[in-house]
Amino acid sequence: MRLVTANQAREIDNLARKAYGLTDDILMEAAGLMAARELQQNFYPELTRGLTAVVCGPGNNGGDGLVMARHLHSMGFRDLLVILYAPKAKRSPMFKTQLDRAEKHGLRILDAEKEDKKLDQIKSATLIVDAIFGIGLSKKIDGGLRVLIEKMNALKVPIVSLDTPSGLNVDNGAVASVAIKAHATFTFGLAKPGFFVGDGPLHVGKLRVLPIGYPFECLRGVATSHFLYNEKLARRYLPTRKDLTNKSDYGHLVVFAGAENTWGSGILASQSAYRIGTGYVTWAGRDLPLKKLEQTPEVLTTNIDDEKIWDLKKITAYAVGPGLGVDDKTAQIIQRLKNLKVERVVLDADAITVCVKAKLFPLPKTWVLTPHAGELSRILKCDVKEIERDRYEAALKAAKITGCHVLLKGYRSVLAHGKRCLVISAGNAALAKAGSGDVLTGMIGGLLAQGLETVQATSTAAYIHGRLADEWVRAGNDKRSLNPSDLKDSLGALLTRISKGAVF
Repeated sequence: MRLVTANQAREIDNLARKAYGLTDDILMEAAGLMAARELQQNFYPELTRGLTAVVCGPGNNGGDGLVMARHLHSMGFRDLLVILYAPKAKRSPMFKTQLDRAEKHGLRILDAEKEDKKLDQIKSATLIVDAIFGIGLSKKIDGGLRVLIEKMNALKVPIVSLDTPSGLNVDNGAVASVAIKAHATFTFGLAKPGFFVGDGPLHVGKLRVLPIGYPFECLRGVATSHFLYNEKLARRYLPTRKDLTNKSDYGHLVVFAGAENTWGSGILASQSAYRIGTGYVTWAGRDLPLKKLEQTPEVLTTNIDDEKIWDLKKITAYAVGPGLGVDDKTAQIIQRLKNLKVERVVLDADAITVCVKAKLFPLPKTWVLTPHAGELSRILKCDVKEIERDRYEAALKAAKITGCHVLLKGYRSVLAHGKRCLVISAGNAALAKAGSGDVLTGMIGGLLAQGLETVQATSTAAYIHGRLADEWVRAGNDKRSLNPSDLKDSLGALLTRISKGAVF
């Protein structure tokens, strides 16, 4: 699913106007009408129970709100109050046009500049529509408007935002001072990257993407940098398993993992690789203890010094790092993989730290690193807070430094390579436990071993990994109770549901 940044959205508007003859008036009318219909379908009880307040800012987002209010009025919803928080000097031409039409339709309009004492009427609303600021906001919200937004957020009634919650940065999900906490967001054309990272998920609520007439070629030609990875794509790229096949058809993954006190990392990664469908999994560790191997009878085992694990005619992918140790031996493994020009490799945990310390960057472009924010901070040499302020930008910078694909783990995980980002639409805080990343590493390595390209393998594994945590919570379990071993044990049932398109 394509996502559109603020600059790209402006470019789409310009292209639609110049190349396709779609004026701002046409697009605004479509946006307001679609929003009115969506509001009627999803919030009908609130629309009929009492006052609906539509709060409009001075720009085109406010114009969208005025059009929506006018159409609601025409549909028979008369208990409407349009609140203008729009200084005359700042009103856009389209806002002025729509305000004139709204006045001629007989809508009840309250101008905050002239009647600020009447703003308390909003407290009696059963539904609020936020049309204050759209994607163009680039400054902090303060003064009386900040007070109004805080008052709106404090009311125990649904708030619906048009295009974006006012105050939210649509590119990175940051909130500079204050932002609307919407129950639902009706966005136009395409969703925005900031809806899925940072503070975005806390403010967007239920997302609806409304088509307002942009030509498909217009959207496809401009929105080329950010994408959302969802179940539909995961279903498309999951390897199929035909009856007339055998284990040799599903690849051979070597997992370099596990040292003293961290044997569990190797167990989790290896078993997860098997669960995702890999034909052979060899766990190459440091003096593997026999008692630990009783937990993984299906996993082939060997020592990291065994030369057989370098037979590239048999081995199709490598996973390096979970619990392996930060030392010269780990660095030698990574360097050897580079020298042999192995294409399918996932590096995690200790392997990432070793790459930084041993200065092994750049890596082959087909490889993938899977750092969390702390590990990424060592690569970028910056604070974790800076990374979390713009996860897209941080992942893109890391991809440029490392030369390979970078999956920045967290809420939400972002996969970056070149100038493109994929945000994974699954996952929650239940994954915040040691060992969860080991499961993900095994899943990525397993899909790489089965022949998937780096983007396909990494994003599919990350989506399924996050979805496992989501379903754990939906089943009534507390987020705190999920263990990494639960992930691999639940993987089989989830693969069936995704493959068949079953609804949880």
